[in-house]
Amino acid sequence: MNNDLTVLQRQKAVSRDATIRMLLDKSKRSGRAVPIRRAFVQDAEPGLRLVTRPGLFPQLLRSPERLELFLLIHCVTAKVDWGVTARSETWGRATGISFATNGAASAAVSRHLSKLKALKLISTAPDGRMTRITKLLEDGSGAPYSLPSGSDQGTRKDTYFRVPFAYWEQHYYKSLSMPAKAMLFIFMAMRNPSSIVMRKDREFAAWYGVSPSTVSRGIAELKAKDLLYEFVSEQFLDGSSVFGQSTRVRWALAAPFDLNINKKDRETAETAWTPQGAAATALRIAPTVPVLAAALPPR
Repeated sequence: MNNDLTVLQRQKAVSRDATIRMLLDKSKRSGRAVPIRRAFVQDAEPGLRLVTRPGLFPQLLRSPERLELFLLIHCVTAKVDWGVTARSETWGRATGISFATNGAASAAVSRHLSKLKALKLISTAPDGRMTRITKLLEDGSGAPYSLPSGSDQGTRKDTYFRVPFAYWEQHYYKSLSMPAKAMLFIFMAMRNPSSIVMRKDREFAAWYGVSPSTVSRGIAELKAKDLLYEFVSEQFLDGSSVFGQSTRVRWALAAPFDLNINKKDRETAETAWTPQGAAATALRIAPTVPVLAAALPPR
């Protein structure tokens, strides 16, 4: 049926979700996740001694659209030259930068690309009437991009975490606030089965270049959305406390963001839940628990 309504619909731009789905399908990633180097969130100074510093991630938190542009570029860039060419309208709709179809999207998207270029996260070149975008190393060094190996024998720059496509497919990209996104990516980058957060310690916020309020607000929102849960609360010796001890909480990410546990920690966790592992744990902690210690045979 070819009526006026059908013609009008054909001239209507597709939705943001449909544009994102097209880009994700274009990536052809079998694992339905995109690797991002941990250096993007927290980098390390060169040298034998581990000295960390915030990565470029906090600078993208000032603009949700720019963060989405960076992430989607990493999703769809081809392995041949790590580059991608697409219309400005496509990038504009997918990231929320612009929904214009009259040519105005080009200037708006170009401003955000210029910011990513200034951070040395991408390079651009003309490709006919469009722009070819090539991703660079996530640490802002301007070095050519290479696929991170994640090998224990590799450099610290090879350590990476994975952002699941569910981040977009389940609409977390628009339902989470920037503080929640900040903490989500920080926790994913830590790649631990549980992550220590000292709620009253400003050092944690400084390690990642965010504010203490971002930490507390982000954690609260992730908990409210059932994406973060309290793994365990534990006491520790603290010389700065009047009681000589303080409490800290270990947090763990829930599905679909619980895929960044490294192999060693995953195997350790699986071993702990076997009968042998449970017995070993009981013997290890028994001397510290009075009731259990009394039941142990004398040495």
